[in-house]
Amino acid sequence: MTMDHLTRSLKNGLVSESLHRWGIRRDDPIWIRERLSGESTYLLPVFEHKNLVIKHDDRVAVARVEPRRLAEHLTTREDTVFLGEHGQRYYFALSVSGTNQPLLREMERLGEFADLRAVGPFLSDVEGALLAYARGMIHWHRYHRFCGTCGSETVSEKSGHVRVCAHADCGAVLFPRTDPAIIVLVDQDDECLLGRQPSWPQAVYSTIAGFVEPGETLEHAVVREVDEETGVRVASVQYHSSQPWPFPSSVMIGFLARAASRAIVNRDGELEDVGWFSRREVGDAISGRGNLRVPPAFSIARRLIEDWYHESRR
Repeated sequence: MTMDHLTRSLKNGLVSESLHRWGIRRDDPIWIRERLSGESTYLLPVFEHKNLVIKHDDRVAVARVEPRRLAEHLTTREDTVFLGEHGQRYYFALSVSGTNQPLLREMERLGEFADLRAVGPFLSDVEGALLAYARGMIHWHRYHRFCGTCGSETVSEKSGHVRVCAHADCGAVLFPRTDPAIIVLVDQDDECLLGRQPSWPQAVYSTIAGFVEPGETLEHAVVREVDEETGVRVASVQYHSSQPWPFPSSVMIGFLARAASRAIVNRDGELEDVGWFSRREVGDAISGRGNLRVPPAFSIARRLIEDWYHESRR
């Protein structure tokens, strides 16, 4: 990755270069215990895939909860996942289980649980990165409580970054998973290729995206997804940047691509509509004018669209 690509990635939403994850300390229980009981430590609660936030009129703030406030509710090490340090403050994700009603009621007094996709545009880079990190880790723990090899229960280890099968004859080790997905802005001449899914808000169009399949390179995934969803053939592919996308557990790997054909054929039926849009139409959408709408500002899809628009203007 070049410095230019690194800079681009750091400008994407839900990303922060200033978060120190302290990976070398995750298997140091004494150090972790000291952090969890320290005065400069905060918990970031997650419930049903939603993060705890505080809303003030049109502003949104992350709800940072002091561990001592919840000491009576934190019963096991399964509750927390160490995230890291920012600004000499340490952060842990906190799983708020639906079965722990006293803890849930305490959370509801402190704020409200919201979908990160809805509040993400109102958060700073580090706030978005922390909540995305917390959401992704708690989701992984929730769906890996049992061993895929023998079916026994698993237990959390290394400050929440590993789960180990509790069965003595198995002992399988599970690590957090991230599903790679490509997302690409395809252009030709002075137009770019955008599509929309039926479930999206009216008039919203975005770039082409899809999961990478086993045995497939990222570049081949770009060519295949564009062909499957639009029928357009790709002539060249260039890496742009990446973004964590914990909805539920992906990393979006962004590309710019040049089209070798223009004819559109909706092959797999995943998209409701696909079309070529001019630079002027895209510029109007970015400015909030016209009939076309584009994805929210914190998404890599929006970054790809905006970068293409400004680069084509230059």
